[in-house]
Amino acid sequence: MRVLPAWKVADTVWCRLAWLITLAVLLVGGRAVSAQPLGQQLLLWQQLQERASYHGSFVYERKGVFSTHEVWRQAAADGNYRERFLRLNGSRLEALRHNGQLACMVHARPGALLGGPAEPALPLNRLDLERLETGYHTEHIGRGRVAAREAAILLFTPRDIHRYPLEVHFDLDTGVVLKSLLLNEEGELLERFQFVSFTVGEQPDDALQVEGCQSVLAGARLKDAPALGWQAAWVPDGFVPVTERLQEQGGTSSRLFFDGLAHFSIFVTQTERGAMDLEHRQLGPTVVISRPMEQDALHYMVTVLGEIPPATAQRIALSVSLDDHGSKDD
Repeated sequence: MRVLPAWKVADTVWCRLAWLITLAVLLVGGRAVSAQPLGQQLLLWQQLQERASYHGSFVYERKGVFSTHEVWRQAAADGNYRERFLRLNGSRLEALRHNGQLACMVHARPGALLGGPAEPALPLNRLDLERLETGYHTEHIGRGRVAAREAAILLFTPRDIHRYPLEVHFDLDTGVVLKSLLLNEEGELLERFQFVSFTVGEQPDDALQVEGCQSVLAGARLKDAPALGWQAAWVPDGFVPVTERLQEQGGTSSRLFFDGLAHFSIFVTQTERGAMDLEHRQLGPTVVISRPMEQDALHYMVTVLGEIPPATAQRIALSVSLDDHGSKDD
């Protein structure tokens, strides 16, 4: 059995979409891009986003492969919100989220997604502006038009080689992200998220219902982890761990790292000797780097998965040690 089955990378596409939708309601605000510093503007947008309710359709592209989706979002006055996602092409994939947490799902391969690690990025429902400033330079670069709506364009440029630049188009009336373009180091497109229709307003209760939705919160598959017997001696400056989990099934422990905008996870899994294959895969911005390790006659696979450059993921994977005494990699 492989440590990182093919479906895990494929289903990461949907989880990546969920994260982009989370981003789409992290940064919202009024029509004008004011003359005040962008940091203050982002803070204002973050406060206003709690009232954003809408329905829309969007396209998602990774390296020339397109998928189409529909989303409904209903926000309450107390800041709570619900979202429904529906994939419009391919096999059925439909899900509900409550306050950024995946609540239930319908999938054409029922055991696949539910049998794998939960996507740790989903709980990230607030932008960390201080952390964002550490890793990115933010600038307003102009105006555009998406889904028949006027948009302001912001560019998040990384301050080092360990992140990707991100261009974001914000709706001028609501601030919701109507379009985002993630580029690689050479300026080539890795990922496109773009609304083709977008309507602001209250959503009826029946629009937030999914027939046959299977709960992923009941009987929690994940539990808080004890002190783990591994550590990463090096991660890029600005990335900090925000979750630490132990998966009950399969003995996989993981940590999620976040820099205010981008994220990656490290998984450490005990394996059989026959599963000790090297792995390097990339799907658009998502890179997967795996390497085998051995200690006390036991075999492990270390996997780094996230939206970071391959060389960065490889360096992180190589820095992981199976004890708590690693030193900082220089």
